[in-house]
Amino acid sequence: MEDVPKVVVFRLCSNEYGLKVDEVREVLKLQDITALPNSPDYVVGVTNIRGEITPIIDLRKKLNIPGFYGTDNDKDKEMLVMVVEIDNIPVGILVDAVSDVMQIPNENIEKINEIGNDIGVDYIEGIGKIDNRLIILLNINKLINPQGFD
Repeated sequence: MEDVPKVVVFRLCSNEYGLKVDEVREVLKLQDITALPNSPDYVVGVTNIRGEITPIIDLRKKLNIPGFYGTDNDKDKEMLVMVVEIDNIPVGILVDAVSDVMQIPNENIEKINEIGNDIGVDYIEGIGKIDNRLIILLNINKLINPQGFD
């Protein structure tokens, strides 16, 4: 039997996304963020997490999802930072909520190239189907490059 990885499921707007549990270091409440001049628009800034200066990414902007942080709808919402590790470099990504840690059997994951070749999203590993939920499984290493944020 093939190993079924555990996935941390989180929400951005109305969609659910998943990252392999071994890529996620921790989930924290949003702390003070220091803006960085001349950084890409999806880089919110940096913060100090346990003595490490950690860049904070707005994944909504990176993925071109409408409804960015800082709008009137977000004023009373408590934002979370999911700290992931990419090439041993911690990076914080802003998420609306973390809902589950679950296993998605491989037979319930549809690869993106099976859906259509024109989608052009190599950072999506597939879409997991659990009950009536669709969970977009991300490849964080292809989505974010902490060396240059491109």
